Amino acid sequence: MSSRRPPKSAPRKQLYDYLPGLTDAHYNELLKDANEARDRLSWNPANLTQVSSRDRVLGPYKWDQISATAKHNEMLAMAKTTNPVTIRYYYMGRYSTTVVEENWVAEWFLWHSFRYRDNRPDNNQGNGGK
Repeated sequence: MSSRRPPKSAPRKQLYDYLPGLTDAHYNELLKDANEARDRLSWNPANLTQVSSRDRVLGPYKWDQISATAKHNEMLAMAKTTNPVTIRYYYMGRYSTTVVEENWVAEWFLWHSFRYRDNRPDNNQGNGGK
């Protein structure tokens, strides 16, 4: 458990400096965990913020439309239900505040999973999805 952690916006290359022993294969496994968590969060209306729920947004939901509590619970679930290969990285990302357990590894991967999906151009719309 390291108190050192990169910002969520840190690029992939920088992540390797914070997770000793991380390989591309392990990175892909962690990203797979995050993509599955993202999909669980993105389609369940119970995960929406009050404003998003009131506005009746449609899935897949974006990062800012999902409540902090839902994201936090999903990050902890990622870290606890992982496989033997990736568990060591989630363990490195564990830390606690005075109130709650956190995991910066799960947060980094989940945030990037949403970022890649939500910022990808939609080729089905004119003008590059904009």
